[in-house]
Amino acid sequence: MKKMCYLALCAALVFTSLSVADIPAVEELVSIGDKHTESAPGASRKAFGQAEAVEKIAEKKLATEMPARAERKAQAPAAEAAQRIEAYVQWACMIADNDIHGYSQGAENATANHPYTGSREGPDFDCSSLVYHALDHAGFPIIAAWQKNPDYYERYQGRQVTGDADTIWPDMQRIGGFTRYSWEAVKNDLRRGDILCYPEAHVAIYIGNGKTVEARGVNNPRGGAWRTGDQGGEIDYYDAYGRSWTEVYRYTGE
Repeated sequence: MKKMCYLALCAALVFTSLSVADIPAVEELVSIGDKHTESAPGASRKAFGQAEAVEKIAEKKLATEMPARAERKAQAPAAEAAQRIEAYVQWACMIADNDIHGYSQGAENATANHPYTGSREGPDFDCSSLVYHALDHAGFPIIAAWQKNPDYYERYQGRQVTGDADTIWPDMQRIGGFTRYSWEAVKNDLRRGDILCYPEAHVAIYIGNGKTVEARGVNNPRGGAWRTGDQGGEIDYYDAYGRSWTEVYRYTGE
């Protein structure tokens, strides 16, 4: 009989949510089950009492754990979204904190008045390429989405690796998960990781406390130069408010 009891216990551990910590409680109920079935003929009745005891423990444990499990399951998507947002914010901040990264729209776009050098895809970036690479680093396939955008060929004949401020939203629509708001609708409720955009000219990443991280340009308020690397405030932290933003793109997972 004892052997059958422990076989039932082992089965409970394997096929229910019971753990080793529940063994004393199971043994106690099994003992109670045994007392209620001692007068019954045959081993099958006693085994039934043992199994019934194990089932009661399992039901009690499930009743206790199910709400917590449901809550964890509900919180999982939000936690994953927060991790991905933090990944692209941290990447952009890392770029801003290292002066080997400055502002450039690429030597291929240089003019007499804007003698850019190097590449806009790293180590230097412009406003939109910084955002594209930050999102891509966090696992959002937005660069691949840009390369499916008709503008990839129509504007640049397939030669520009990342898009512009006015192509970010169409590319976000291709990958999904982002929601577009007007600046006026959410300006008083900005969240870390929001993408602030004036599609005709500029884009930045909101990092909280009224600040952005962004590739501001050579002619920024803190100075710069046309050579590679940051010679002032080319990629830096700036005030988010008092600017010309018209749209905000927020990762919601929807």
